[in-house]
Amino acid sequence: MEIEQIIKFIIFAIMGGYSTFLVNKTIAVYHDGLRPIMPEFINGNMSRKELAGISFAISIGFITGFAMPITLATGIIVIHIILLTSDIIGTSIANTKIATIIGFLCGGFIPLTLDFVVRGFEYLPVNFLDALAAVGDPIIFSFVAFPAVAVAYQFGKKKGLITFVLSVLGRVVVERINPIYIADNEVSLSPEGIAMLIGMFCLIFFASKDKTRGEDTGEGMFEENVKRIRKNIYYLIPMGAIIAIAANYQWLAGEPIAGALLGKGEIMSAALVAFIQAIAFMPLVITTALVSGVYNQNGWNDWILGLGYISANPFMAAVLGAGAMAFEVLSLRKVGGFLNKFPALKMSGDNIRTAMVQILEIALLVGGINAGNMIWEGTGLFMVVALYILNEISGKPVMRLAAGPIAAIIVGVVANILALTGLFIQ
Repeated sequence: MEIEQIIKFIIFAIMGGYSTFLVNKTIAVYHDGLRPIMPEFINGNMSRKELAGISFAISIGFITGFAMPITLATGIIVIHIILLTSDIIGTSIANTKIATIIGFLCGGFIPLTLDFVVRGFEYLPVNFLDALAAVGDPIIFSFVAFPAVAVAYQFGKKKGLITFVLSVLGRVVVERINPIYIADNEVSLSPEGIAMLIGMFCLIFFASKDKTRGEDTGEGMFEENVKRIRKNIYYLIPMGAIIAIAANYQWLAGEPIAGALLGKGEIMSAALVAFIQAIAFMPLVITTALVSGVYNQNGWNDWILGLGYISANPFMAAVLGAGAMAFEVLSLRKVGGFLNKFPALKMSGDNIRTAMVQILEIALLVGGINAGNMIWEGTGLFMVVALYILNEISGKPVMRLAAGPIAAIIVGVVANILALTGLFIQ
C-alpha cells in the first residue's frame, strides 16, 4: 500500500469513526430530515430501533443511488457516503465504542474500495472508466446558470432573464480577454467562476431590495437547544478540522458540482461552489439545528470543504476548518435571528437549492447520455435515454440526479457482458 493510500485510509477512517461517535451521542447528524426527529429519541419518545429504521430509510437511497454513482463517475468521494453511513451506524448501535469502531472501519475502507474498483476497470474487456468520467463534463459548464434560475423563482422571469444575460456577457468577456497579466505574471480567469459570481451579485442585489421583515425568534424560543449545541462545541470542532483536511487533499466533495470540478482540476471553482452551497443550505441547517438541539457534522454544508480546497496545506486546512465550525456554533443564535428577520435571504437559500438540483438533473442526464454513447456508440445513447424514461414511468425508483450516471454504468456492464460473448463491437 502506497503512503498516499495509507494517509487516505487514516483520514477517512477517522472521519467515519468520529462522525459516527457524534451521531451516537446525539451531538450531530448529517441528514437534514433526520435532525428534527432527534428530540423524540433524546426525550425517550422514540426507540433506537425506530430511529435507526428512519435513518436507514431516508439515507440509503442517497448513498447507493446518488453518492456512489457520482463518486464512481468523478473519482472524488461525495461526502454523503461517509456521513450518511455514519448516521445509519450511529443511530443503529447503542454501544458508543462498537459504533465508533464500525464507523472507523467503514470510513477507511470506502476509499480503498473505490481505488480497487477503479483499478478493476483495467481488466475489463471494455474499460469504460474514461467514458464514465464524461458524466461530469456538462456540470462544469451548466452549473453557472443556477443564480439566474434562483432569481427567476424568487423575483420573476424578467429579473431572471436579466441575471442570465449579465452572466453570459461576463463569461464571454472573460473568454475574450483571457489570459491577463498581473505584475508580469500570466493569470487565466475562470469564465464559469466569473459568470457565477455575476449571477450571485444579482441575486444578492435583488434580495437586498426586498423590504419584507419577519420576527426574530432566534434568541428566545430555541434557547435551550442553542445551549445544548454550544455545550458540544468542543466535540464539533475536530469534525470541522477532519473534513477540511480531506478537502485539502482534494479527496472529498459535498455534491456533484464540486466533485466534477475537482475531477477536472478546477480547484478555485470548486471552492466557490462550496461557499455558495453553504449560502443555500445555511437556512435549512440552522433551522433544523434550532428546533432539535442537534447540529450537522458538515456545518453549513460545504464552506468548510471550500476552506480546505483553498488552504495551502493540511495543517492550515485543519485550523480553518476547526475555526469555521467554532464560528458556526458560537454565532448560531445570532445568525438564526438574522435569517428570521430577513426572510428574503432565507428564501434565496431555498431557491438556490432548488435551482442547483434542477440544473444537476439535466446536466447529469446529458452527461449520462454522452458517457453511454462513448461506451457504445448509438446503442449506448438509446439505452440511457430509454432507461431514464422508464425510470420516470416507474415512479422514479432511482432519483433523477443519479438516473443518468447509473444508466451509463448499466451500458458499460452490458457492453462487457456482450464483449465476453463476442456480440459487442466497438
